[in-house]
Amino acid sequence: MGTPTKGVGGKVLYGSVVVANIKDWSMSGFAQGTTEITAFGDTVKKFVVADAGDPGTISFAGNYDPADSTGQAALDAICVAGTELTNLYLYANTSTFWRVAAGGVIIVIKAKAYALARSGVGTVTFEGKVSGAAMEQVGTGS
Repeated sequence: MGTPTKGVGGKVLYGSVVVANIKDWSMSGFAQGTTEITAFGDTVKKFVVADAGDPGTISFAGNYDPADSTGQAALDAICVAGTELTNLYLYANTSTFWRVAAGGVIIVIKAKAYALARSGVGTVTFEGKVSGAAMEQVGTGS
């Protein structure tokens, strides 16, 4: 059994730029498309593989940084413009990251979702829809 990955080495890169103050990221994972084929008299639903699979979504969040013009603000501008990304990387550590595979893109569907609690620090959330290819892992380091 391998060593579990710790989040302490994680980060999000847009191109070669670290998106400032991000403290967590996640991927929903690939979901295979199915169609129900249950018929009268069946007592358990039946499905077959049909349609295309859904490569899923990604999301990341952290502390809002209004000065991060090349990270947080740049991703907000990309969302507003509807630009597709191929250069967004979710790092687990210095030698393991995820990216959209060749032929795929990430569409930023939510950016700069800002929240501020009276007793806390402002937070920001970003979400992306993966399209055309699944996310792929690069590296297996720790």
